Amino acid sequence: MSYLLLIGLLVIVSQMRKMFATSYLSPTGVFCGIWIIILLLMRIMAPDFYFSFEAAFYISVFVCCLFIGELIAYGILRKEWVPTVSYTYYTSDDYKKRLKKYTILISLMSLIGSIIYLKAFIDFFGSFAQFLIAGSLIRESLYAGSISIPVISLILGLLSYTAINLSMTYYTKFGFNWIQIIPFLSVVIMSFSQAARAGLVILIFQLFAGKIFRLFTKKSKNIELKLFKPILIIVPILITVFVLVESFRQQNFEVNNSKIEDTSASFSVYAFGGVAGFAAYLNTIRPYSENLTYGRYTFSSLYDILGIARSEPGVYNQYLKVSPSLTGNIYSIFRPLMEDFGVVGLMIWALLLGLVSNYFFTNSLKGSLISISYCITLYTYMMFSFIAPLTQFNSFILSCFLSPLIIFIAKIKFSPIVPKIIK
Repeated sequence: MSYLLLIGLLVIVSQMRKMFATSYLSPTGVFCGIWIIILLLMRIMAPDFYFSFEAAFYISVFVCCLFIGELIAYGILRKEWVPTVSYTYYTSDDYKKRLKKYTILISLMSLIGSIIYLKAFIDFFGSFAQFLIAGSLIRESLYAGSISIPVISLILGLLSYTAINLSMTYYTKFGFNWIQIIPFLSVVIMSFSQAARAGLVILIFQLFAGKIFRLFTKKSKNIELKLFKPILIIVPILITVFVLVESFRQQNFEVNNSKIEDTSASFSVYAFGGVAGFAAYLNTIRPYSENLTYGRYTFSSLYDILGIARSEPGVYNQYLKVSPSLTGNIYSIFRPLMEDFGVVGLMIWALLLGLVSNYFFTNSLKGSLISISYCITLYTYMMFSFIAPLTQFNSFILSCFLSPLIIFIAKIKFSPIVPKIIK
């Protein structure tokens, strides 16, 4: 029953948002859509996974506040006393060349960082051949601090999501270009190095977000229908990526009943464990929680690098039962937000997310490439929300500021005397 109530609310909110939007693909619509899909699949593929009315209630509160935030932003932007800003795409050849040049530069820096990163793992295991058969030892050694990662690779690696964001923003206006392959290679190499799957999943979501705004930019009709084909392509790719990474970790590439059962269980935990884990957290841990942690888990990697609080592998080292037979340590975006800021903080976060996302969404439809960059970031955050908050990754946080800055700088035509901003 809790499933049906929450899905019903999500459908209602998405329909209400459509009343003052040209598409279901507004920020609230995308958030509701991804959660409707996950809840339905969880009910079908993992019916024994835990869920509760309490979990449904807090998710509902978040969605309603997100919707209210969008509604407030919509009302503010329609007021006559708010200055109307007219955006135009910077389509001159000079601007296109500069944006392409900066995107290539950031992408190459990220690629170099990923290669140095991979080399550190190969050196640790002695050879590339030994690395290929290391399996789960890769992550164990990484988390234990046994692998010495060069600082330069960590710094350049932070540019990975900035490079992808710039590539996808470039794609929304100018279409496909070979430069878009470079940052993807960077993320693939980084993920392969540590036998990780989160980076690849985020990459696919960024591609999908870019596709959405490519269609908006082209002013396509029936955008939702045109996204069915990409979705039909993305789903098997996600499953394939998961199976390959899991096989690499376990060093088991055989196809048999036991392997299929183990992989299916692992996939269910990864796809639906965030939802079930949040419900388990509310039932077993939250009743005994007292103090707020003020961003320790929502911004775990940032707090770690600043020396405020150490980040555990996977953020949480607590494994809770997500079903009668399985455990997991992922909790969607909701446990970190509630532990860090409480219920009121959760509501304020959703309200601000609605305000900000609607502002950029509205301006992206007017032609602002900076707003499109922010929308790709925000949409990726929302699409990944059933697993974890992307603010846990420093590379994601950096991309929120660096990508728009580079797009703005690309508008400036530098001369030996004085910079001129293209009108």
